[in-house]
Amino acid sequence: MTLSKILMASAAALALTACGDKGGSSDAPETKSSAQAAKANAASPLDSKFTLKNADEVEGDKILALLPGDANPTYDSTSFDAKLGATVFENLKFADADDGEAIIIGRAEFYGVDEDAIAKVQNKDNAAIDAPFQTVFEKVRLFDVSAEGIDAEDASFSIGGVELDKLAIREGGVDKASDIDEGAQFFNAVSLGGLYFKDINLAVGESEAGAVRFTAPDLRFVGLGGGKLNAVIMNDLEYGIEQSPETIDAIAKSMGPEAGLLFSGPLKSLIAPENQNVKMSALEWRNIDMSGLLEWGLKDEKPPASARNLINLGTMKATDMETYINGKRLAVVEEADMTAGEFTWMIPSDIRLETKGAQYDLTAYAAGDEDPVYAVLKDNGLDKLTGDGLLVWKWNDKSGDANMVYTATADGFADMGMNLSLADLKLEEIAAERDEDAESPKFGALKNFSLELKDEKALDTLFAISALQMGGTGDDLRQSAPAMIRLSGAQFAQMNPAFSSYVNAVADFVAKGGSLKISAQPEDPLAFSALQNGEVNPMTLPQTLNLEVTHAK
Repeated sequence: MTLSKILMASAAALALTACGDKGGSSDAPETKSSAQAAKANAASPLDSKFTLKNADEVEGDKILALLPGDANPTYDSTSFDAKLGATVFENLKFADADDGEAIIIGRAEFYGVDEDAIAKVQNKDNAAIDAPFQTVFEKVRLFDVSAEGIDAEDASFSIGGVELDKLAIREGGVDKASDIDEGAQFFNAVSLGGLYFKDINLAVGESEAGAVRFTAPDLRFVGLGGGKLNAVIMNDLEYGIEQSPETIDAIAKSMGPEAGLLFSGPLKSLIAPENQNVKMSALEWRNIDMSGLLEWGLKDEKPPASARNLINLGTMKATDMETYINGKRLAVVEEADMTAGEFTWMIPSDIRLETKGAQYDLTAYAAGDEDPVYAVLKDNGLDKLTGDGLLVWKWNDKSGDANMVYTATADGFADMGMNLSLADLKLEEIAAERDEDAESPKFGALKNFSLELKDEKALDTLFAISALQMGGTGDDLRQSAPAMIRLSGAQFAQMNPAFSSYVNAVADFVAKGGSLKISAQPEDPLAFSALQNGEVNPMTLPQTLNLEVTHAK
């Protein structure tokens, strides 16, 4: 069963128009339900009873007559519930005439369906990108959504409840005869207070061949209109992947004999766990704004380089994320944030991602306490690992300078820090080459680069795990590794003596631990086009980059 069929029940309500004042800031209708839905710690609107006072009665068959012909709706009974103010269907069914698959809705409630508004939306003579909005309905609620006619070993799904909160559509709706992209028309024409889900359960496949499970007790999309989405709220999200030993073996065989050795050896539990499960207590993603991009889509034009405020990914916060391997907790992250997601033109210009309060127990990858992998991980402290991470990207479209910083800490195990600075990324030059459809871009240059690795237990662990696969002990492998590194680098040192110091630094780092620093700071920014076009001799590249590799205990 395809995803489009799985979502047919929700789409059917939108399809009432068969096709949603541009002057507002968000264009999304605001309702009591949408205000509640936007609060992550508030109950879902579906948990509350809804009534529409002084509602006009609309016959069920008139509502169904507004649906596209291929929806094939049937039902057991329909009536107007005056207390609720809703037209109610029992066992409403949308069938696929081609394969017998169907979506069944135990109960559907339609509130405030406006036939006159729908007629104006369906009248293509009214179509215009700035046509006034008409409220098509106040609310549609669908309960006990399920499927029939699908292979149980292939896919199954159910949804406890779906709510579409106050749908408004521009008069004329989406004009398929127009030259304007239908997607741009849709997001300009349709405005929705919210789309809320309760108790989504989706399963695809079976564990013997590989299965994916997804559950979402509470999922909400709040305030959609004019290219903006006010909020995405998820509570208690969970998904998992299961693979049988036979499936893992088949994957290993398809990857060749070398991969087969890894998959069949003592590292199998690390590489291909049979069961992976992820839980997330809460996710808040707010203020997604693509209204500027939508404006150019409605013109059916590519945004020029002078265009601004096209894309903003807003802010996002996820809390209490847990990952389980074969039933044992691998990791818990207290909080992950995206506090900046800004674009200049079509290019990210200010991005900040951060994880806080991460704890790891990598022994979860071991196949039990008797697994030799378990002892290696535990002896090196990987059963109680803590750390944080940060990624920051900034780009100035006028100066052409860009900088990326990435840091990751694993207390008592290893730390990593990276800094990358670029130049010659002026937006007007990038856009000009895009317009010329240049095969070899001339923009972009390396200003400087630095990478620092600090080892405490990482190298011990790496060699101990390698020994499980290769034989011997981790200490033996580590003692022999520096000589192999120096031997491998000798031929490069013959071509360029600078390689000797680089190779020795890496060999000393492997032998003694401590820190390894790699830095490149050319006297002038090194154009990427010069590297691509062979203008720089590979053997003198270290001098060109002013490359340094140093080790410190």
